[in-house]
Amino acid sequence: MISSPEATAPIEPLRRLLAKVRREARTWVWVESLATLAVAAAVIFWATLATDWLLEPPSWARACLGAAAVAGMLWLVGTRLVGRLAIPLSDRALALAVERRVPECGDTLSTAITLADGDGEPVDADLAGRTTTAAAALARGVSTQSVFRRGRLLATALVGATAAASVVGMVAARPAVAAVWARRLALLDDTPWPRRVRLEPQGFTAGVRKVARGSDVDILVRATASGPLPNLVELRSRTAGDTWRTVRMGTRGGDDGGQTFGHLLEAVGADLELEIRGGDARLRGLVLDVVEPPALAEATIRCTLPDYLGGGRRDPPPSRAVAVPRGSRLEVSFRATKPLTAARITGRFAAEAADVVLASVEAATPPVDTISAEIPLLDGDCTLATTFTDTDGLATREPITLALTAVPDEPPRLAVRLADISTAVTTGARLPIVGTLADDHGLVNAHVSLGRGVPDQPPTVVPLPRIRGGELLVELAADRPEVVPLASLGLAVGERITAVVTARDGCPLAGGPNSGSGETWMLEVVSPEALQAMLEAREVLLRRRLEASIEDLATARGGLDGATGADGGPRAADRLAEATARTAGETAEIATTFRGIRGELDNNGLLTPELQTRIIDQIAEPLAAVGAGPLAALADGCRGAARGELATSALAARADEALAALRAVLARMLELESFNEVVERLRGVIEAQEKIRRDTLERQRQRARELLE
Repeated sequence: MISSPEATAPIEPLRRLLAKVRREARTWVWVESLATLAVAAAVIFWATLATDWLLEPPSWARACLGAAAVAGMLWLVGTRLVGRLAIPLSDRALALAVERRVPECGDTLSTAITLADGDGEPVDADLAGRTTTAAAALARGVSTQSVFRRGRLLATALVGATAAASVVGMVAARPAVAAVWARRLALLDDTPWPRRVRLEPQGFTAGVRKVARGSDVDILVRATASGPLPNLVELRSRTAGDTWRTVRMGTRGGDDGGQTFGHLLEAVGADLELEIRGGDARLRGLVLDVVEPPALAEATIRCTLPDYLGGGRRDPPPSRAVAVPRGSRLEVSFRATKPLTAARITGRFAAEAADVVLASVEAATPPVDTISAEIPLLDGDCTLATTFTDTDGLATREPITLALTAVPDEPPRLAVRLADISTAVTTGARLPIVGTLADDHGLVNAHVSLGRGVPDQPPTVVPLPRIRGGELLVELAADRPEVVPLASLGLAVGERITAVVTARDGCPLAGGPNSGSGETWMLEVVSPEALQAMLEAREVLLRRRLEASIEDLATARGGLDGATGADGGPRAADRLAEATARTAGETAEIATTFRGIRGELDNNGLLTPELQTRIIDQIAEPLAAVGAGPLAALADGCRGAARGELATSALAARADEALAALRAVLARMLELESFNEVVERLRGVIEAQEKIRRDTLERQRQRARELLE
């Protein structure tokens, strides 16, 4: 072993060489590692810059990307620098490295170090000395340049410096871009990259736009650019779990500063993720959040009736169209399904040129869910339109409409007639009025207007006392008519008067009160004699009708006498049944007409006990009795004969009985007619005597005037 100072002294040049190699190795590690880290950092910078610039991923993706970059850099520091610097560089290891680089040294350097450190087997001292001396001599001739490839290290350093310079140059040249990169990658900020083209979506807040389910959504984006504007802007959309769908957005006009692009998404029913691309600009992370729009949950209508209808409350059921009495006061209330920040009720009235805002809520804090309005006086039809805007800014797709129909107060309805009065009356007649008078909300009064056709003379108004006010319906029955006397008018024979019944209600609105009138009756004033003559002529016509009916029935009765065989009898019975039905109807009508003649005589003040007996007791009542007795029995017999239950002879007997009864009434009418002719001749004599008396008086007055002259 080498243990003496003499053996140790020659090894010092070798150790100095190895120390120098150790220092340069450490320097090599530092330079190479730093250059590698610089290249890696530059690659990470440019890669993240390009990726984020082109794709603009969300913050979570950028966080993952940044974490991966930091992890990679830490791995490089640990493996390429710290790990290599931590490896011990012993003299023996360095000697072996020098021997590999300088083959001329052989194993001398490593052997000398081994002998000097005493790690090997004991050897001869002279041999060890000679080896050490040889190693020292070789060490003096070895240069570290032959050990290290400094050109490679220089190239690596240049690459690292170039990479670092590219980053530094970019930061110096575009500090704004570098600042955005730092904010987006280091701070995970969503600051957009500065681009030549800038896209600004409209209607989105923090990338989210809430829309109503089922509505058509117009996606609008405004494009501005530092250079030419893009010619193509694309919209990409997809629902959850679906593929992207790309459409080209159309132009929507623009100005000197930019261009607006848009696309209509129809009937959006689910949430959509959107991307917009145009030029070098990208908009990602846009979301259409589909929610239910506000709708009508409940509508309440409160109606206060006008005073002329008695007032009071009425709450009609809500529907698309609601009818209420004209003049009512209305309170309407609409409740929404969601909290509202704004709501409005407008009314379109027939009398207004524009819509009228009845109620409005703007920026309600806290939100409300109900809006109410009042219409003090509904004088015509009105259409209400209600709109809701909820806390998401969504409005009703279509206004909620409610049509209010003002039902006008109808004029009174009259169905009246004159009972037992024809077109001719006497000066002392009375007008019996029968029928009904009605109003939907109540009558106030009614009267009869009697006009005499005299210019500038108003008609005479005769109130109907049975109308006291407030009646919805007044019935003037035939047995209790409303009678209007004409005696007080001072009518003269030859005049013509008109009569009309008018009723009025109590409507206080514009155009009221309402009046309703019946038909106008034209009446001619005649003398009692003329009226009697008219009625007597009517009696003659009635007698002839009765004669014709008796003849018809007698002809049918005669068919029974010649009826033979199985078919002849039933056919004759059928013809007799038809004649019986006609005769019964005609007899009943003639009896009713005679009663009308009796009533007309009574209403004109011409009815006497003799006329009462003749018309009613001797004509009308007997005719009615024939219809209810013999004619009814004959009709039953005809039906029995048709069924074979009554013999032809029995049927003929019933027919003969009916004919006898009718002929008895007819004979009485002929006797009365002969009596009327005698009365008429007497009336003519009386009129002649009256005329002679008038002529005599006129002649006497004329002679008196002549004597005075």
